[in-house]
This record gives sequence, C-alpha cells and structure tokens, in this order.
Amino acid sequence: MANKYLLGIDVGTTRIKAVLFNIHGRQVFSSSRDTRLIKRGSCSEVDMDELWEDVAETIKSVILKMGPGSKILAAAVSGQGEGLWLIDKDGKPIGRAILWNDSRAESLVTELENNSPISESIFKITGSPLFPGATSVLLRWLKDNKPEQIAKAHNLMFCKDWIRYKLTNLISTDTTDASTSLLNLETGTTSVELFDHLKIKNLFPLIPKLFTPSEYSGTVTKFSTNITGLPIGTPIACGAFDVAATALGCGAIKDGDACVILGTSGCSVVVSDILKKGPNDRSGMEMHAVPELFIKVSATMAATPNIDWVYDLFNYDKNFNNIEAELGKIPAGSYGLIYHPYISLSGERAPFYSPGASAQFSGINEKTTPLTMTRAVYEGVALSIKDCLKNQDPERIFLAGGGARSLFWAKIISNCTNLPVFISTETELCARGSALMAGIAGEIYVDIDHAINHINKPRRIDPEPDQVAIYDELFNKYVQIQKKMMSVWNS
Repeated sequence: MANKYLLGIDVGTTRIKAVLFNIHGRQVFSSSRDTRLIKRGSCSEVDMDELWEDVAETIKSVILKMGPGSKILAAAVSGQGEGLWLIDKDGKPIGRAILWNDSRAESLVTELENNSPISESIFKITGSPLFPGATSVLLRWLKDNKPEQIAKAHNLMFCKDWIRYKLTNLISTDTTDASTSLLNLETGTTSVELFDHLKIKNLFPLIPKLFTPSEYSGTVTKFSTNITGLPIGTPIACGAFDVAATALGCGAIKDGDACVILGTSGCSVVVSDILKKGPNDRSGMEMHAVPELFIKVSATMAATPNIDWVYDLFNYDKNFNNIEAELGKIPAGSYGLIYHPYISLSGERAPFYSPGASAQFSGINEKTTPLTMTRAVYEGVALSIKDCLKNQDPERIFLAGGGARSLFWAKIISNCTNLPVFISTETELCARGSALMAGIAGEIYVDIDHAINHINKPRRIDPEPDQVAIYDELFNKYVQIQKKMMSVWNS
C-alpha cells in the first residue's frame, strides 16, 4: 500500500488543514491556512464561498506534495460544529455563515431559559443546554430578526457539510453534528417537538438526510476535481463535527475514555455507552463518531487563547519550550496565585453559563512575577478542565489540539485531574479522525476497531501524588472564588 493515502480535512474556527495519512494513521503531508473570520461586536461569521475557496486551495496544496504514482484512496471532512449554515434552492449561501462562538442571540437564550417548562423540555430532548451559537437557537433568532433572509433558505447544513456538498454535489448531514441541538437523543431522529418549542416548526424541512460519520456519502465531482486536484470519483465519507472526529482520532472510543481538546475552545469530552442527561448540567450529550456511543461534551469558550494572551502581554518569544522550561522551576500552585480562564468576549458557557464572565487573577502580591502569572494561566485552564470533568469519573484522558504539543501542560493537567494523560505521536488528530472515517467509507478498514488498531500507541503520563494534593486544595479555592464572582458577572 506504499504511496496510498487517506485525506483528512479539518475546517476549524481558526485554521483549515488538509492532511494526508498512510493507512497506519501516520501523518505524511499537510497543508494549512487561516480561516478568514469576520468579527464585529457580538457577531462571528465566515463567507461560505471564501471558505470553500480556501479549503480547495489547501487540498490542492497538500496534493502537490505527493510523489509520482501516489493515490488518495478516500477522503472525509470534519469541521467546527453548530452555528448556522444555510443555502438556497440553487445551492448558494443565503448569506454569511454564523459561527458557534457568535453571541448575538444571548437575549433569546436568556428568554428561553427563563421559561423553565420550555428550556427543561428542550434539554430533555437534546441532552444539551441552550447557548447563543446553537443551530436551533440561531434559526429562531434569524426568523425573528431577518425573516426576509430565512425565507430564502432551502437547506440547513453544518460547516463540514458545506465543504462536502461542494466536493460531491450531495446535500446531507451526520448524526454527530445534528445531535447538539436538532436530534432527540433517545430516538436518534430529528425532533419536530423541539422545533415546535422554539416556534420554528415551519423550518423543520430544512434539515437534510442524516448519515453516520463513516458512511459513504458520494464521490468527488468533475467540478471539484478541477478546483481541488482530488481525482474524480474519490469516495467521500460523511464526516463528523470536529469534537467527535478528534475523540476518534486520538483513540477515545471506549466507555470512560476522556478526550480534552486544547484549542480555541477548551473541550472536555467523556465517552459513554449509555445516555446520561443530568439536571442543572452545562455539559451537552451528543453522538460519538463511533456508532452506539455517546459523548458528554463540556466546551469552554477559550483554552489556548489564554496562553496566547499572556505570551503577548509579556512579549515572550513564541518558542514555548524556552518559557516552559522556566515555568517548570516555579512550584505547583504558583505560590497560591489563581487564574480563572474566562477570557472570551462571549463570557463562559461551560461548566456554567455566564455571558458576563471574565478572566481574572486572584492572589497577586508584590512578589508576583510575569513567570508566576504565566504558570498560573496554564494551571487555570487545567483547573477549568477539572471543573468540566467533575462528577463524570473518566478513567483516562487523551489530549488533542494545539496545546497537546506541550508536555509541560500535559503534566499539569494530569496532576490537576489525578488521571493518566495520553499524548499521541501525531498532532492533527481531528484530521486523523476524518481519515479513519474515510478509510471505513473507502473499505480500507472494516470498522472503527479495525481502523484504531492500525495507529500507533500514545505516550502515557501519570499523576504525581504530592502535586495532586496541591492542586486539589487550589481547586477548592478556585471554585469558591468562581461562585462568589457569579453575581458580579451576571450583573
């Protein structure tokens, strides 16, 4: 099978990546470019046509790296979840896509949550709490605020569906993307009752046909061949939203596995073989890319942006290894300095919802240094992960996302959570999840287990008991401060 590859495409909020993997899940070639975000006030959008052009160029770029005689056996796209991606009857966008981190619908969410019978019924149906960037919420917002625009809509899709549509000319979505705010999780089907609660029942026909993520969902058309360089007829898997794809790509496919994605958002995912919906829970229950499994997702608004902010604040060289070597000399707990990592302009959505939540340091004194503050930021994000995982009892954590490249941070996370942490030898785990799905759709692998057995085993990091005790004490203070600040943030 030399020179034969699987293509995984990861269309993220900040980066677009096209990665070629061999059948053993090893990265061979990759190309990437920035996502062209359009931000103004509470709005976060992308131009759908521009996004397709950028994805096509990224695919073309990675294909040009292949040697003579090489072949792509199959491909799949995964992408950012939720938001609102609508096309008209001619398959053209009705406007810019609204992204998951858009907060224009905050007041609508507050209104819906204040109506307890409705909000509780919606949570019972979907297993996920309402938030401003949810697809169902944005449909209602658009109907209320831009009725002339929603009137043009013919099909609803998600980010990866839009790219797959441009590749195959077929309209569909998958169970993972739909499971956040469109499905009845108990039946696994789209919910008319949900749309009725939101007073958008007339928009229910916008939802396209559902596939499972690894299901064959068309082939590359002549049109997209000319633009991307992908051979005509290349099999395409349906794909999954990026969180589910990443969990698959890092190997979190068993009950009790956790996958923590250290990316733009901080996403803590726990795999379960049964549906677990708890009251007063800001975690969302969704479908895994693995059939018959669920994932409980606690997605914070910001993870690595906290690190980027503190590095920019102190004008550090972006060679993280140099700074982290110095940070390693500071004791665990940063001399009692505590950082709450709610740095997003949209506040926080997990493990609690507060549009007004903001980042802060507690415990600064005259001996506090930039390095102490920086270590506290790393620890603050790790404490946020612990906060998201509480009451879920995972057995082990697989790390993914850009932050997973930091061994220093991985050790802190292991000690904060008191769990073994696993780090893959590969870095593009969302794209690898997509490639594994492509391999199943292209009949390279028989099923998920067969695909996972082909990939390399990750590195293991175990918690250190003395540091676990320090972080347990720090976490208690972290939560106390958080609770006392809630009334301030919410005002």
